[in-house]
Amino acid sequence: MANSEAILDTQTATQTQMTQDTALESQPIEHPSYGQLLGKHVKMKSLGTKIPTFYVSRAPSIIYDLRHSEFKVGREGTCHLILDEDNLPPSKLCRISKHHFTIKKDLNDTTSPTYIHDHSRNGTYVNGRLIGPNKCMILKHNDIISIAGVSIRAFVYYDLRYSMQTDIKAKELLDRYHVGRKLGSGACGTVYLLHDTVSCQPYAMKHVAKDPLNERSRPKFLNDPLRVMNEVNIMKNLDHPCVIKMHDIVDKPDSVYMVLEYMKGGDLLSRIISKGFLPEKTAKLFFLQMCHAVKYLHEQGITHRDLKPDNILLEDHNEYTLLKVSDFGLSKFVRKNSVMRTICGTPLYVAPEVLQTGGRGSYTRKVDIWSLGVVLFTMLSGTLPFSDEYGSPAVEQIKRGHFKMRHSVWKQVSSLAKKLIYDILNVNPHSRPSIDTLLQSSWLRDPDIVGRAEQLMKISLRVEEPAPKRTTTSDVENNNTSPVSSFAPPSKRKRRL
Repeated sequence: MANSEAILDTQTATQTQMTQDTALESQPIEHPSYGQLLGKHVKMKSLGTKIPTFYVSRAPSIIYDLRHSEFKVGREGTCHLILDEDNLPPSKLCRISKHHFTIKKDLNDTTSPTYIHDHSRNGTYVNGRLIGPNKCMILKHNDIISIAGVSIRAFVYYDLRYSMQTDIKAKELLDRYHVGRKLGSGACGTVYLLHDTVSCQPYAMKHVAKDPLNERSRPKFLNDPLRVMNEVNIMKNLDHPCVIKMHDIVDKPDSVYMVLEYMKGGDLLSRIISKGFLPEKTAKLFFLQMCHAVKYLHEQGITHRDLKPDNILLEDHNEYTLLKVSDFGLSKFVRKNSVMRTICGTPLYVAPEVLQTGGRGSYTRKVDIWSLGVVLFTMLSGTLPFSDEYGSPAVEQIKRGHFKMRHSVWKQVSSLAKKLIYDILNVNPHSRPSIDTLLQSSWLRDPDIVGRAEQLMKISLRVEEPAPKRTTTSDVENNNTSPVSSFAPPSKRKRRL
């Protein structure tokens, strides 16, 4: 009998505990506040809600914590913040919509923007700027929200994460954009997700810190404001489907900030790593787009000098997708020695003629052709043609043009693709094919691939005769004006017995 009572007591205790646990689980998770809405010219002390919610404290307060993904404001009883005659005089209240505006936030990403959506007929304003019906803007710290007219300055938005900002110090960027999460970082800089606070358009911003020692020796004429602005305009006016659109450049003494169009598919290096290697059809489609991008840049007098999978961006995660070349403007704003060696690390994609002179000698646009060959090799095999792991130093392998197709995947690659790689990775830049020769190669003149590329790029890809060469500022910087490279072809190596 005693044992039965003990069992019953144990069961009762267990059921009680389970009930309590269930009750706790049913309660909504309280997220920490990401911001606050403060009353400005509205009688906030009487603000409240007619329905029990977890968004707003029922106690009278002049501050409302924003801790959930949506916060609705208006006259309607379902709003989290209900405006009535206790808050505004009838003459102003009549201009307030039932659902006037909503504040939204992605709580899964603490760095995401805070949006304000306008649902009103008489307008919602941020710092005097009309949002517009069914449109939105991004709220920033200390922004003033006006309702039903720019003169009714109702609320102030406080961003409680304002102190948790990034290392970005350029006021021009902080005033115009919301700096979000870090998209990636490496030897070439850090990339952040940006949003324009007015249009809400996403961008990618690359932040590159300059090397102070190299910048001190930079010729003064390169820092001339008029010249810098001219280069900025050249970059911003570039227009090609496979060249990343540059929306803004901020050149500071210690850093360069480039605001670029945002590509959701990530970079080519990440795609290669995730797949192991790319099928030949996919690699051919990507390589064709790269070649057209490089051809366009060369026609504009721009030598990229830093082509590699990290700088090739993909529009989406589809197998066949649009590709865009990025980082082509960096060399114009950072001393080239710094770009080649200090910032971008081991030069595994750099042409031998550049290594022969430590990046200080004369070289032509053929350096980009070499880099394209290394990228093609990497796409088809998932490996690098040159590496310190292959016995001798990678730099020496590059200077000699010594590489092997070691991976078993090369058995599946066509002979045309292999021959093209051997033609490109020629240490003699004069014997290396031009970009027009590449585009006319048998391997790239694949009707199926050309058709796919035309659909993605939305242009015709008829191969035209090379445009006459013109001398530009970029040519002078890169020593492209000389018809002959100072790099002498290497002497023939004796065959080992």
